Amino acid sequence: MNLLKKTDHNAMYLFAGVLGMFLIGGVMTTIVPALTEKSWRQETKGTRPYTAAQKRGKAIYKREGCWYCHTQQVRTLEADRATTRSGWRGVKAPISTPGEYVRDKPHMLGTRRIGPDLARVGGKYDRSWHRTHFMNPRHLVPGSVMPPFPWLVKRDGGKEFEDLVEYIQTLGRTINWRPDNDYER
Repeated sequence: MNLLKKTDHNAMYLFAGVLGMFLIGGVMTTIVPALTEKSWRQETKGTRPYTAAQKRGKAIYKREGCWYCHTQQVRTLEADRATTRSGWRGVKAPISTPGEYVRDKPHMLGTRRIGPDLARVGGKYDRSWHRTHFMNPRHLVPGSVMPPFPWLVKRDGGKEFEDLVEYIQTLGRTINWRPDNDYER
């Protein structure tokens, strides 16, 4: 009997020690860096406030659930970055930095990556490409799982479509990383 009490007592100490170490590790890796690292709150040079049309476009992007399938961050791992896919004519897309997202509330970085990452898509395609893509994505990307969004192009004389494209064209434009021949907003 004495042995069982001793074991139970030691297991409680072990559990308390593991829980304490977990909490210390969690605080040290999430809360302390956020409080001490000032560069996370500094905007990337070239960051501009959203225009009214871009704000409406971001709201449409959120409303239609685009951020459930598309991410907006180029990650640090080479295998996970899809730098070539997010890149432009052989130039790899640079890794996303916290300063690019300072003005975004909520941050729509995403995690699923069912569709391609959109972090650097601004200026990569023109309006006619986006129009065709929203009407029927499979016309441009065979095998795409993205559903068509024809109402965005047709509703309100295309106003929602124009606003959404205005927002999409801002993605990745805060840093100068692309060679010439970028499409205009």
